[in-house]
Order: sequence, then structure tokens, then C-alpha cells
Amino acid sequence: MPRQHQMPTRAPALFLLVGMVAGFYAADQISAPLPLALIPALLLAALTCYLADSKNRLWLLIFIAGCALTAWAYGTLRLPLKPESTVLELPIREAFLRFKVERVMPARHDYGNVSGIAKIIEANPTSRLSPDAKLFFRIDLPEAETFNVLRGSVIEATGVLCPLSPQVAPDSFEGYLKDTGIHYRFERTSGLKLIAPPSPFDQFCQQMNENFQRYLRLGAPVGQHLDSIYIAMLLGRKAELNNDQKDRFRMTGTMHFFAISGLHIGVIATVMAQFLILIRVPRRVSPIIGLPLLYLYVEITGASPSAVRAFLMAVFFWSSFAFTRQRSPLAALAASAVFVLIMKPDQLWSIGFQLSYTVVLSILLFGLPLYEIASERCAPFRYLPKANWTRLQQMYAWAVDALLLLFAISFSAWLASAPLSAAFFGYLSPGAILLNMLLVNLAALAISTGVISLALALIGLESVAGFINHAAWVSIHLMDRLVIGSTKVPGTILHCNGFLTSIAYFGLITYFAILFWLHHERNKRSTLSWLLPPTVILVALLYGLSIL
Repeated sequence: MPRQHQMPTRAPALFLLVGMVAGFYAADQISAPLPLALIPALLLAALTCYLADSKNRLWLLIFIAGCALTAWAYGTLRLPLKPESTVLELPIREAFLRFKVERVMPARHDYGNVSGIAKIIEANPTSRLSPDAKLFFRIDLPEAETFNVLRGSVIEATGVLCPLSPQVAPDSFEGYLKDTGIHYRFERTSGLKLIAPPSPFDQFCQQMNENFQRYLRLGAPVGQHLDSIYIAMLLGRKAELNNDQKDRFRMTGTMHFFAISGLHIGVIATVMAQFLILIRVPRRVSPIIGLPLLYLYVEITGASPSAVRAFLMAVFFWSSFAFTRQRSPLAALAASAVFVLIMKPDQLWSIGFQLSYTVVLSILLFGLPLYEIASERCAPFRYLPKANWTRLQQMYAWAVDALLLLFAISFSAWLASAPLSAAFFGYLSPGAILLNMLLVNLAALAISTGVISLALALIGLESVAGFINHAAWVSIHLMDRLVIGSTKVPGTILHCNGFLTSIAYFGLITYFAILFWLHHERNKRSTLSWLLPPTVILVALLYGLSIL
């Protein structure tokens, strides 16, 4: 059905974001001489203020240049220092470390150890580690005593420090660690001491996470492993999936359902908002109630970077209701990206960060316009007044409209993710376009059911929560069957190890540049011009595949 209102595309934070990305990239290559970077930045800021009221667009370029210089200086101060190559080439050595646990990675099997990511507080000189550096640890837990490692714990230990290999596959675990600025593993520990326990809030979140796992297993079918998918989807615990489940979801491009991200936060925020409306909470007040609850959910699930990014976007979008501002998903997306990069500039090099924002940006700039165009061209019964539609005609029109929306979102998301998937993970999943169309509603239903089940269990209605979980078992069973079936269809998965990252980034930059140009000149461009962005991505993919 034709859309009556276009999505607002004005997002001033995008210009700030462009400058920040350029500045952080420069800081990663060359450290900025702070006075020489900040003094010109101040002059450019003053010049921007002077020219802002004029019709000359030169002020915008000056503003971006000033942002880039400021980000260059800020990135020099905030980006983690990369160890010298000579340090990374040192042999494996013993180290005595005191560190604070930032993230615990749940393991599917209990082998008497726990692993995660930590920040160094103190290290012996021979370790060559500086304070605030990050590392991956695997702690061998003592057998004779209870030693619970939680996020926020401060620990002392002696162990073996292993530098990561300079050449690692981008889709490997070591590649993930390097993306997050980690260059060492700390293993085979001894002399373990708990210096400071986690905060009461961290302990509360851990206890609630364990309770949530128990609630989500209520009424689980025996022997079908559906509860592991349910827990992985609601709590982001991918370790609950067995190896076969991980392989098929990863290769079909549907592993994103198990990372707490925009889909999860969006569905949960919608359920909360609808409940608050149901109990007559004013729209201006609902963000004040809903956002703290949403943040608590993010913390209980471990506060993964993807969950925090999605939460920040929800904050900027939902808060617009409280301030009665125009609601713009694009502005919320840009503002959340700026906020994330200010807090953690190293996130720019995370493939998760890049996938999150490019996919959502593609949906907003290409998916929704594609839906508008398709719904106008393919709307049934266009020449028949809606008042004269029969019930069957109304249902048919709704089904067509829903399918067009699902296709537009799935196709636009695939266009943005395909180049990065080819470059960093070594495979393309053309079948993911259709598969995600089929799975997204099933996943949203399972997440909604899980939220309702958890809420009922928290107020003591565990038997009702177990009954509600059965709706999720049906959705999850259908999801699993569809994924298994898709792996048997030829051509749904293409392996492309060695796909050049330069081609992937060039294709994406060109794709988004054309999309912004089309939106800027939207009323002057023909419908056929919207074929140009997907053509750019497809040409980039074909060229990258042809030179393998």
C-alpha cells in the first residue's frame, strides 16, 4: 500500500560521524601531534560558526574537517596502543597479572575453567603489558574451593602469556580478539587470588541471568535441544548451541538471531511500550519507565557490544516521545554511533560494529524506499475504493504488503552484509534473503513469548510461564527445520575465502554514497535510479569472486 509519509532523512550527527571515522582512522595510522591538530580544529570550528548562516555549503566541509582533526587528537589519546612487532614476536613467557574481568564467556561444557576478556590493572615488567591493556584469559579454577569469576571481579594470577599470531583468519576467534584490540592470551594459571569481588549490581545481574535460564527451560520438550536455541536467542548465550546448530545457523547467514542486537532490543522495547500503553501510561512518561528496564535486560544478558549499541539507538529514538520531537530512526542511528565511538573508539574496527550500522543504515536508506516503491507498483485493487473491499480482498492486500516489506528489509540487509561476510567470514549466503524473510517473524514471536514468560515467572507464575513457553517451542522448531532445509538447497551458500577487503569497503562506500545522493535528489530522480545501489554491490561481489 502506498506510504503517506517518508522517513525523515535529516540527521546532522551523520556529518559528525563522517569526521570522527576519518579522524580515528588517521589516529590508527599516525599519532597526532596534539597542538598541531587541536589549534586548526578550533579555528575551523570558529569558521564553521561564522559561515553556518550563509547559503554557501563550504561550512559543511569545514565542519567535517574540524571534526576529523578533533577525532584524530582524541583517537591518539583513547585508542589502545598496539604492541610493537618486536614485542609480539617475543616467545611465550610467564607473567604475574592483576586484572579486572570485563566479560565472561559462557562455556557449553564445564572443564574446570572459565574464560573471558579482562583489563590489566598491574603487570610485572617482563610481561611487557601496560595498564589498561586488554587480554583474553582462561583461568583454571581451584578444585577444593568455590571460586566464582564474574564480571567486575579483580583477580591476581600467575600464568602463561601467549602473543596472538600476526596472521590470523578474520573469521576465527583470534581474529575476533584482534578486532577488539586484544593481542595476548593468558592461560595455564596458578596462584589464583580474588582481590575484589564484583559489585552487588554485577552479582545481581549474574543471579538473574541464571534465573532467566531456568525460567526459559520450563516445559522444554525432552531431547530436541530447543531450549538451547531459546536461551541463546533470548540471552545471547551462543555457547548453549551445539556444534551442528552453530554450523548451520552460521553458514546460512542467520547467526545474528543469537546476538542481542537491534531485533531483540526492538521487539522487547515494542512489547514494553505496548504494555505501558495498555495500562494507560502517557507516551511522554513511558520512556522513563521502559528504558531503565531495557537497560537492566542488557546488563543481565552480559552487556555485549551489540546489545549496548542497540540499546543506545532505542534510547535516542524512544526519548523523542518524551521530548515530543520528530522521530527519525536515521538520526537515532547516527547519534548512537557517535556516542559509541566517543566512549570506545576502538569499536570502529569491530566487524560487529560495522555490520550492525551498515545493515540498519541500508534498511533505512534503501529497504524502506524500496518498500514504498514496490507497494505503490504492486498494490492490489488500486482502482477499487477501500470501502468496497471484501474481507478476502483486505486479507490478500495485507499479505502482499507484508511480503513486500519483509523482502525489502531482508534484501537491503543482505546487500550491506554480503561484502563484509565475503571478506571477513569467507562465504556468501544468497539464500539468506529468502530465509530471513521466513525467520524474522518467527524469531520476533519467540522473543516476544520469552519476554512475557520471563515477566510471568518473575511475579511467581512459573507454571503459566512454562505454558507460555510452548508458543516459543513451536516457532523455534519451525526456524530450525527451515534452516536445516535451506542447507540442502544448492547455491544457498557460496564459499569465497580470500575475498579482498578493499573491494568490500569500496563497494559499501560507493553504495551508501549513491543512496545519500538519491535521497538528497529524491524528487528529481526516476524510479529506475534506485536500481543503481544494488547493482554496485552485485558488481563488487562478482568482481571479487572473479579474481579469487
